[in-house]
Amino acid sequence: MATAGAYYGSYSEPLRQSTDEVQRYVYRALRPDEDVIAGLRAWDPAADRTMEQALAEGGVANQYLHTTLSPNVALYYAEHTTQKSKQQIVEIDLEGFSGEVIDVSDPYGCSRHGIKHHKAYHFAVKHKVVMLRGYVQPSRLGKVLNTAPYRLNVRGYPSFEDSEKAVPPFVLQEVKSYWRYDPAWARCRKLRMQEAPDQAWKDDDAVHGGVLKRESERLAEQIAKLEVQKKLIDAQSWQIQERTEKEARRKEEERLQKLEQERAEQQRLEERKRKREEEERRQEKYLAEERRGPRIWACCTEQDHLLQYFDRAALQVALGRSGYITLWDRAKGHSWSGIPNLLYNKINSRGYHQSHATLVALSPDSDNYYVQFSDGTASWVGPDSFTNAIQNSGRLSVVAFGPSGSWFVEWPSGAWQHEGLPRSLSNMLNSNRHRSVAILSISGKRDEDDFSDIDEYYELIHGRQDSRDSEPAWFIRWEDGKHPAWKLMNQPADLSETVDEVQQRGAVRSIEFGKHGEWVLRYSD
Repeated sequence: MATAGAYYGSYSEPLRQSTDEVQRYVYRALRPDEDVIAGLRAWDPAADRTMEQALAEGGVANQYLHTTLSPNVALYYAEHTTQKSKQQIVEIDLEGFSGEVIDVSDPYGCSRHGIKHHKAYHFAVKHKVVMLRGYVQPSRLGKVLNTAPYRLNVRGYPSFEDSEKAVPPFVLQEVKSYWRYDPAWARCRKLRMQEAPDQAWKDDDAVHGGVLKRESERLAEQIAKLEVQKKLIDAQSWQIQERTEKEARRKEEERLQKLEQERAEQQRLEERKRKREEEERRQEKYLAEERRGPRIWACCTEQDHLLQYFDRAALQVALGRSGYITLWDRAKGHSWSGIPNLLYNKINSRGYHQSHATLVALSPDSDNYYVQFSDGTASWVGPDSFTNAIQNSGRLSVVAFGPSGSWFVEWPSGAWQHEGLPRSLSNMLNSNRHRSVAILSISGKRDEDDFSDIDEYYELIHGRQDSRDSEPAWFIRWEDGKHPAWKLMNQPADLSETVDEVQQRGAVRSIEFGKHGEWVLRYSD
């Protein structure tokens, strides 16, 4: 008999053999507030809703407990409404269930129980609903399947059919194999209600209350035993924790002690390194001073002033036409007398916060000069050819002026350039182009007009007269230190004697020339 809104799907369960028989096993997706140890009951056992209302208004509290013949339907409700589900499915054994079983899982059942409302009818048949009225005791509850591990994402599907298609086949197979092979063939007889519904739920309350009391007492006993076990475990855990913490403290103390030892050792090594580096710097400074010449011998008009301020740390001594300048490698590190006014103004005006002079050269017969500062800047007065050679060329390592506008410059790369040098010096440079110059100095020429005055001066100082040379005197020291390390030419007789005397007990380091007959010799013992 066709009924409006009838469901015409196919079913795997056998045909009903008797109206007094039902499928023995049904399934339910548990709510968060349900637990198998307490049994199962409807939301409101005392409610008085019709079956059609209970089916059509599933979210409203009623006196029926909804179950299904299909584990797949139970899976749908366990996963589709996870906020209202515990994600657990329980199997219910209706054998011996004392309540009312209302099977509306097919059109026959709906017709038999007067379910004609389209929505209720469609819902009951599609979801194979079996409604239970009464208390399902824990003894009637079988295995529980936890569906959370499947991580199914079926909430977006509007119907059971659509969601079932979205479930992976292996999940459906696992769900099927978890239960009995074919629960549809296991059937049991329905017990007929012998009492009024009002009395039934009251009796169920009594039974349910007894179950809850027994479970509460059982759980309380378990809790008491667990508390005793917990105290024992806590005591043993405390002992373990105490030993662990003690061991951790011991290891931490060892770590800190080791760290302190390492820190002390590191400080000792750093102190040793600092002292070694300090000693190396001191030794390097000492050797640099030795290479420059810690001692001095001077023959010039400003020799008293020069000797008064000179010390072994002096970076450079330069002689000029009428004076000298000594440099030290520090701010305001200089002393002078009789230098050109332009050079005086350039150096004297610099403050302590400005770069200091590190290289200087004076002309033996003019006010030409060159000064280079620690920041790489420089100032000079010299011939146009000199300016053209060094302008915008960077730092210089050696600068020397000779008489009559002659000059020599060398860059840190070892390249050099010169103009107007004495022939003997020019030949020396040309024959040693593979070597770098460390020091170069050229004297002025003897002025014939001042010959008698100069003779008288040197006779007064040295008790003898210098010889006349056609070329100015010059001194050169090579950077590589190979023999011959230096060369001196056209020197005055008094300088020759001084050099011979120095070499008997020490080493000549440098010779600076000024105007003719004036020189400064730096040496080491």
